[in-house]
Amino acid sequence: MNRSLAGDLARFGNLATRSQLRALGYTDRDLCRATVAHELWPLGRSWLAHRGVDHDAMRAVALQGRLAAASSLASHGVWVTRPDGLWIGTPKHSARAPATGANEHRLWVTERFPRHTDIRWRMSVADSLLQFAGLGAGCDAIASMDSALNKGLVSPSELEQVIALLPRRLRRLLGRLDGRAQSGLETLLRIAAEDAGWTVQIQVVISRVGRVDVLIDGWLVIELDGARWHDDDQSRDEDSRRDAELTLLGYRYHRFRSRQVLDEMPLCLAVIRTILASGRPATAG
Repeated sequence: MNRSLAGDLARFGNLATRSQLRALGYTDRDLCRATVAHELWPLGRSWLAHRGVDHDAMRAVALQGRLAAASSLASHGVWVTRPDGLWIGTPKHSARAPATGANEHRLWVTERFPRHTDIRWRMSVADSLLQFAGLGAGCDAIASMDSALNKGLVSPSELEQVIALLPRRLRRLLGRLDGRAQSGLETLLRIAAEDAGWTVQIQVVISRVGRVDVLIDGWLVIELDGARWHDDDQSRDEDSRRDAELTLLGYRYHRFRSRQVLDEMPLCLAVIRTILASGRPATAG
């Protein structure tokens, strides 16, 4: 057979069912040979893993489920504020399933938004958002929904359907969504600042500066620094240039590190409140 096993497995996220591989033309003998040669590792009767497989995905299928809720969202590249172990989704009609281990959580699920893709070891983004929103804090759910919207992984109409299935107390989330957020940090700060009574805009373009993360009450710029993007010399130089331009334009600005937003939100709000109390610069705008 003139095929690349590694290439074919990559298509399935390095974890595929035997039926998926048979559909590509592999015979049981081919799969047995690859297993003996340690190119593939069997997981139960149905699944075969290849080098580079996500270990959480392997564990999920070994537990007769798929990645769900926060674990599935993270695998899709969606923001998850506080990952808290492995979440496994198992169909409600399943007769039995192996016991989970420490820091593993099983959800008995009914798929509402199935997606027929090559990667079968995780739930769809929409189903995962529905599960996560039903489990987590409202602001964390909004941050994940904003992230999924920003990345184009769900449409606004699909997200409306997700929210319609949530308990009534959570349906207010729809009015708080903003898919322009490029980081969950922006969403978390936006929600907290709006709750404090301020006017908040995100991803605002300012002349000579470019796009800023958050603008509060029209003149206070808040930039949110994740270490991944701001800890090299070139990024720091660009940050300094932008800060100088903001000062010349009459804006006030402040920077928060990601850990401050995640763990010290009351302090962040107190800092913002203090800066706003100093009054709007006369030349802002």
